[in-house]
Amino acid sequence: MNDNLYLEIPDSLTPEKIKMMCALEADAFPEDGAIDEVLLVPVTRNGRLIWLREAGDERPVAVCELLRDYKEPDMAYIFGYYVRSDKQGKGYGRIFFDYLFEMMKQDGFTKSCLTVKPSNTAAVKLYEKLGFRMEETRVAEYGEGSDRYYMVKYF
Repeated sequence: MNDNLYLEIPDSLTPEKIKMMCALEADAFPEDGAIDEVLLVPVTRNGRLIWLREAGDERPVAVCELLRDYKEPDMAYIFGYYVRSDKQGKGYGRIFFDYLFEMMKQDGFTKSCLTVKPSNTAAVKLYEKLGFRMEETRVAEYGEGSDRYYMVKYF
């Protein structure tokens, strides 16, 4: 990893960090998909909230919200993943995923899955380059007009 980049996995969030995360979520998912403190706290305490940090930057460069799939305990479900809007297109997404995949393998996962909005072509292309395969299109996954591709990567 770049000497200026490092991972942070908080096990709780201060009110200030909750506020920061809600702002990052709203920026990353302005139309839909942003989570709030009601979900951020349990994801942090009971799943994994993972930040890609850059020395000297108060906010994470990229964020991953990771959960274990209850029906398939060897599957890591990427609930949320994004690179901060002012850092996109600079390779952070791929760097972050490389470290996430290694972490998932060390934690005993054999595969990972996620959902992505079909119109988010940049994300779909990145996921495909990283080895994710589209398994299905989930129509109205989050309500009417909110379809998602369901993608899986096997380690």
